[in-house]
Amino acid sequence: MTADRLTILHVYPRQMGVSGDRGNVVALTRRADAADLPTEVVEYAPGDMLPTAADVVVIGNGPLSAMRSLGADVERVAGPLRDFAAAGVPVVALGGGFDLATNEVVPTEGAPVTGFGVFDARAVRGAERRVNYFVLETRYPLLPGAAKRLAGFEDHATRIELGAGVSPFADVVSGGGNQAGSPVEGAIVRNSFGTHTQGPLLPLNPALTDAVLAAATTRVGRDYAPDPQRTADIDRYAREARATVDRYVDKAFKRIA
Repeated sequence: MTADRLTILHVYPRQMGVSGDRGNVVALTRRADAADLPTEVVEYAPGDMLPTAADVVVIGNGPLSAMRSLGADVERVAGPLRDFAAAGVPVVALGGGFDLATNEVVPTEGAPVTGFGVFDARAVRGAERRVNYFVLETRYPLLPGAAKRLAGFEDHATRIELGAGVSPFADVVSGGGNQAGSPVEGAIVRNSFGTHTQGPLLPLNPALTDAVLAAATTRVGRDYAPDPQRTADIDRYAREARATVDRYVDKAFKRIA
């Protein structure tokens, strides 16, 4: 945090931002503003100088073709991004961004794509495709009293193979998840998490947004105190949207199957 301002680093917003991923960044900035916490968003593009400090890192969704095109740059900045995560900076990796944040992406054809290695895992393409609503019980530490159920959207055909000792991001209530033999989804390392949940995820789940901001501020010795009066409207919209997902998810999956 520089001069009491929370720095949010948005990595590859053009290449890895095909699912409304800026919405996740906006959710962080708006939620922080409601807690009187100033923010600065820094967008990182291939070839740029990666900032030496950040308080939150966001990597959004994108296709395999984008990952291949970013190959050399990914290898160049992988070390610093791993260092951020190791230092407790929350790295939020979503959709294809989660795949890219693993050790490697293994396609059905062609050579594997080297990832950032933030998560000790492999993303193996060619699994059963899941395209529908997604309901989870997160294992990510939320603020006291916050409900752990999350909702979003799942659209991928990837099996996530977690390394030994890596904790999943959530338990699957409805959806495909990591599709690796147990009903879990995503990965957690320290304050960072990766998941195939889209939607975008953070606007739909304010409790998770609060948890990311709390992790970021606690790391630098500050408190994060969301004001429920200032967030009442957006909390209500998100709650109603999650209720709609819960109401239709079973019917929707039966229709897709």
